[in-house]
Amino acid sequence: MYLRKEILIMIYVGIDVASNKHDVCIMNENGEIYGKKFQIKNTKDEYKKLLNKINDAKKLFKDSIVRIGIESTGVYSSTILNYFSNIENIEVIFINPILTSMFQLSESVHYAKTDSIDAEGICNYLIDKKNKLFTYTPISYQIQKIKSLYRELVKLNKLITQTTNRLNGLIHIVFPEFLKVFSKIKGKLILNLLSEYPTPEAYKGKRFNTLYEFAKKYSKGHISKENIENLLEYSKNSIGIYCSSDALIIKQMSQLLLLLNNQKDEIIKELVKLTKEECPNLLTVPGIGALSAAGIIGEIGNISNFRNADSLLSFSGLDPIVYESGKFKAKSTPITKHGSSYLRNALILASRAIVRHDKTFKDYFTKKLDEGKSYNCSIGHVSKKLVRVIFSLLKNNKTFESVNN
Repeated sequence: MYLRKEILIMIYVGIDVASNKHDVCIMNENGEIYGKKFQIKNTKDEYKKLLNKINDAKKLFKDSIVRIGIESTGVYSSTILNYFSNIENIEVIFINPILTSMFQLSESVHYAKTDSIDAEGICNYLIDKKNKLFTYTPISYQIQKIKSLYRELVKLNKLITQTTNRLNGLIHIVFPEFLKVFSKIKGKLILNLLSEYPTPEAYKGKRFNTLYEFAKKYSKGHISKENIENLLEYSKNSIGIYCSSDALIIKQMSQLLLLLNNQKDEIIKELVKLTKEECPNLLTVPGIGALSAAGIIGEIGNISNFRNADSLLSFSGLDPIVYESGKFKAKSTPITKHGSSYLRNALILASRAIVRHDKTFKDYFTKKLDEGKSYNCSIGHVSKKLVRVIFSLLKNNKTFESVNN
C-alpha cells in the first residue's frame, strides 16, 4: 500500500542485511508499506537504486524525514551502513539484531523468520521505538583502522597459539630432547633453529662453531655455549622417531610462525601509534595499555552512538541476564555475552590489570571477593565499573585523573 499524502509522516526503511543481497521494506509510521518489499544486491548501483526508491517515496510528502534501520551483522552490514550514513537528510539507526528478534517475537506468537518479514519487522521496531533510538554517527577512518587491525591481531594470536601447540606436539615425537634445552617454542632463535635443523639427524656432521654462530645471529648474542653443546649431545642419542614428512612439517610450521610473528609485531607497532593519536585519554587509565585501548576504542567506535553507560554496557555483553518472576529474584545472574566479544574480552583483560594498578578498583575487586564471588565474577564486576569510567572519559573528553578527582 502506498503512503497517503494527507498524513505528514516519517518514512521508515528496514534493511535485512545478508552477504550478497539485502531485503528492503519501506513503510510509513502507520505501518503502511510503500509499494512492495524488494531485494537489492550488495553493490553501489543497487544502493543507488534503493536511494531512488526512497526519494520517490519522499516526493509524496513535503519535508518528510527518512529513517533507515540496519541490523549490526558484522562485516555484511559495513558497506551499506557506510553508504547511507554519509547521505544528507537520512537518519541511520544501527540496531542490535537480538532486539529486533525479541520485538518480533513479542508481537506475534506465530513469528516465522524470513528475510522479507525481518525487513518489515525492522520498520515496525523503528516505529515502536522511535523516541528511544539514536541516529548512527559514522566512525572515523582512523578508528575503523584501529578496529580492523585489533581484530586481525586477535586472530593472529589464535593462529600463533594453535600452530605453536601443533609444532610442540611434533617436536615431542621427532626430537623431544630439544625441549630440555629450550622449554618454550617461541622467539626467533628457536624458530630459526627448528627451520634449519628440524630433526636430530640434521645435526649430524655439524660443528659446534657453525651452530653457535648461527644461534648468535638470531639471539643477538644472548645464547650460552652450554645450550649448543647440549643440543649436539642430545641429537646423538635422541629417542625421537624420524619421519621425513614430520621434519618437513616442523620446518614449514617454524617458518610460518616466523612470518606470523613479524606480522604481529607490525600490527602492534601501528596500534601503539594510532591509540596515542586517537584515544590518549584511555591510556591515562592505570593498567590500560595500547592494545587494550585499541580493542576498546575500535569496538566502541564513536561514543555518540551510545545514549548512556548502560547502553555501552549492553553492547559489551557485560549486562546481567535478569531472572525474576513474581516474588522470586535470582541472587546470581550471568552476563548476557551479547554484543561485541572483542570489546568484552578487551575490557576483561584491562580489568585484570587495573586491579593491580589502581587502589579504588583494587578495593572494589577485593570487596567482591569478600562477598564470596569467584575471581572471574569479581573481575566481571570490575569490568562493569570500568565501562562507566570509560563512557565518562570518552563522552566528556577527560582523563582518568580528572574523572576520579
